[in-house]
Amino acid sequence: MTGIDTSVQAQVDAQLLEQGAFAPLELLFNAGRLLYSDYESWRRREIEFLDGALMGNPDKIKAELEQAISYARRIKLVEQVQEFHAWHQNTSVDEVNSERPLRISMDPQLQRLIGSRYVRAQSVPQMDLFFDNPVVALTNGIVQALTTRNLASAQRQLDQLYAQAPTHSDLAAFDQLLAALGHLGHPVEEPRQELVFLLEVTPTARRLLGAQSRDLLSPLWGQLADAVRGAPFDPNEPALHRSFALCQAQDWPAVGDSVLSESGWQEHAALCLRLAESSFNRRQRVPALAAWCQVCWRAPAEASQAVGKLRQPELTTLWQRFLDDEPDADGAARDTRIAGSATGSATLTESDFPAWLLLNEPGLALPLAEDLATGTPAEESYRCVHRWIHARRARKQADELALRKNLQAIHPALFRVLKESV
Repeated sequence: MTGIDTSVQAQVDAQLLEQGAFAPLELLFNAGRLLYSDYESWRRREIEFLDGALMGNPDKIKAELEQAISYARRIKLVEQVQEFHAWHQNTSVDEVNSERPLRISMDPQLQRLIGSRYVRAQSVPQMDLFFDNPVVALTNGIVQALTTRNLASAQRQLDQLYAQAPTHSDLAAFDQLLAALGHLGHPVEEPRQELVFLLEVTPTARRLLGAQSRDLLSPLWGQLADAVRGAPFDPNEPALHRSFALCQAQDWPAVGDSVLSESGWQEHAALCLRLAESSFNRRQRVPALAAWCQVCWRAPAEASQAVGKLRQPELTTLWQRFLDDEPDADGAARDTRIAGSATGSATLTESDFPAWLLLNEPGLALPLAEDLATGTPAEESYRCVHRWIHARRARKQADELALRKNLQAIHPALFRVLKESV
């Protein structure tokens, strides 16, 4: 697998795990190359070619896609060409437009790179049975109608499915998705009820619509975000904050703005985690790590689980290095330790990650502030490490020696890391 970026490989693996397939279009979203608002404009035929909305160097984007597709082929995924159609607009020319596929690019290579998906070989249907089976044709027709936001067509085909296959296992699920589509375009009057509904319908949409579930779910989550705009963060109802709905819609710039506009956001681990996710997805490394440090201080016991949730290859690698830095004497897994105060600790705990990070990347002491930690047990050791790095850079030997002794006294485990780093 040489020659492939680990973050690109991780994106393919994550999609395959969650959706059973890999779609290069999803890679563009997740890598911050394509904003959902621009994608919406394309699906409405407001822009002709999707590639004109991509952000970044075209050659680099193409190289990333080629790497991902090369990896998909190496793990024996099978290519399927996709067609994208305009969303239903209820206009006189709508039916004609919906039959004409959207165009991704004038470049045939880029058109194929983005306009395909890759599935496991066993997931590819037998073509003769696939096309001759009216029930399969109806279910695929319902999926296409849902993802093109054509409620009338989806309802008509679902009625036919009820008539032809009254015991079909997905009838109730399709009913639920049609109800979700019916919410689109209507202001949210009861945010709590809508939150419960969307949390319930989201797994169903992802199971039946796969990567295309974004086209149904993102605008619904956006409507909920608008409904709770201006509501302050409540730790007792963390999901009723605008930032949560925006995370579900994967509107990463808006997530960051929402969190940063909240007074005292650093005091709430949920907001810190959302800001970290937003920043990582926008490739803003320092803000992402700064927010992650807050997670480690505010909710150290939940940090390892949060790493898995974020699925950010760089953070995963850093976290594993941190966990492996000092294994328990009895061989027990590091993530089973109880995180607590760093004071006088002979071992590293999850709240020590920020100080450990500085020792492993001293250059971060410039963009990461000394007062990044506020009122947490690990603050003293973090600040001690931060000051030691600056004293060392300034060649203030007396200050450097005093800070070394201080760290040795308050945190022997971090002092060991310091000795190994110089």
